[in-house]
Amino acid sequence: MKYRTTPFILFMALCGGGVAAAHWPQFRGPQGQGISTETDLPLRWDAKTNVRWKTALPGAGHASPIIWGERIFLTAYQKSGTEPGRLLTLCVDKTSGRLLWRRDARATRIEAVHETNTPASSTPVTDGERVYVWFNSAGLFCFDFAGKLVWEKRLAPLPIEWGSGSSPILHGNLLLLNCDSDSEDFLLAVDKRTGRTVWQTPRTEVERAWPVPVIWNNQVVISGAGSLRAYDPQDGKEVWRVEGFPRWLGPTPVVGQGLLYVAANGLDPDNFLLAIRPGGRGDITKTHVAWRYDRNISSVPSPIVVGDYLFTVRDGGVLACLNAKTGAMVWQERLAARGNYYASPVAADGKLYLLSEEGVTTVVAAKPVYELLSVNPLGERCLASPAISDGRIYLRTDDNLYCVGAGPKRR
Repeated sequence: MKYRTTPFILFMALCGGGVAAAHWPQFRGPQGQGISTETDLPLRWDAKTNVRWKTALPGAGHASPIIWGERIFLTAYQKSGTEPGRLLTLCVDKTSGRLLWRRDARATRIEAVHETNTPASSTPVTDGERVYVWFNSAGLFCFDFAGKLVWEKRLAPLPIEWGSGSSPILHGNLLLLNCDSDSEDFLLAVDKRTGRTVWQTPRTEVERAWPVPVIWNNQVVISGAGSLRAYDPQDGKEVWRVEGFPRWLGPTPVVGQGLLYVAANGLDPDNFLLAIRPGGRGDITKTHVAWRYDRNISSVPSPIVVGDYLFTVRDGGVLACLNAKTGAMVWQERLAARGNYYASPVAADGKLYLLSEEGVTTVVAAKPVYELLSVNPLGERCLASPAISDGRIYLRTDDNLYCVGAGPKRR
């Protein structure tokens, strides 16, 4: 089945493959790369300085905020005594921080998760007209911007140790969801307009994994236990694969310099970062690996490519800069913010924003010489990746959503 070009896809094409700076429509923003075209973002802040507004959230969650125009969308899990609890989709006004609406997915039971995770860790995605949400405990849901339920697709909870973490993405009229679990493993494509299943492809020999799919050369690419695989979005058939990956992967692949980059840091001792060349068919393990890097591989945060350089951060606050074309080490530094890192880095205006679990955002220059620009403690636990829109940075903590930007705090 062929899918027509939607206004959203046409708009992206007219913008040179990106979306307007006001929009951050999915996990890691436009195309899932963590890159914003914004300039003049705030450089320094803390819980009291350069906070435009702070909104208490009605539940916990690690889903990253997404933004379209004046709307922010995210999810949360609200405990409810002995009841299953509430899986909430939230809409927040971007200017004021006011909660506009919330909707309950009405789950009959909640998936078991590790203490570091929550049942609301999947980031929504939007096409500018509707917002699409996945809760492993309940299924897929589609709302319009007024909060009206357009459709729902109930899916049986998929058991996965530590809980789910992947997020849906859009490609044309397809809503794509990676479901790698401790039982079934499959890639699902549904019609975003109706929720009807278009195709479902089993992912054999895959254990639990959490990466978000990415679109590369009109193929759906997913890293997972054992292999990196690409699928044809028209029918879900596998196009190529790279073997030799460890088990239980977290980072999402990124693209740049004509290559695809994937970090593989699972339970196995053989961890690495690979750069893949395009154009392969079948098993391309020995033919299309451009380079391999074997040090300081992040276990959860995804890499980021800014110009000629690839950056990766791992627990302990070790930040590495590599030549994106060759994989050669350019520099490596330990950040002042040590501890664990779950949020993926974002970049704008030649700067990297690196958020630690303790809520410290380190800003460094995205260039071949290490330059520390600022260290910004928020004082709250952070696992969600930041979002950027209209000169502001949006940070989701365990309890609150912050809008950081120059100017006085709103009340």
